[in-house]
Amino acid sequence: MTRMVDDLDGASVAAVAHIVATNHAAGRSCWRCTPQGCEAVPWAREILDLADTDRAALERLVASW
Repeated sequence: MTRMVDDLDGASVAAVAHIVATNHAAGRSCWRCTPQGCEAVPWAREILDLADTDRAALERLVASW
C-alpha cells in the first residue's frame, strides 16, 4: 500500500489540527460542522494531544496513512 501523500509529516498534520481547533474555539464553523457538533474537533484535539505527548507516535501514525 502506498502512502496517501508522500510528503505528509507530523508537523503538517499538527498544524492543520491547530487551525481546526483554534477556528472552532473562536466560533468559526467548517464544512464538516452539523447542528450536533463537528467530528473534526475531537480529531484535532487528539492530534494535538499526541503531538504534545508523543511526537514519535504522531509521526508513526502519519506514516501509516
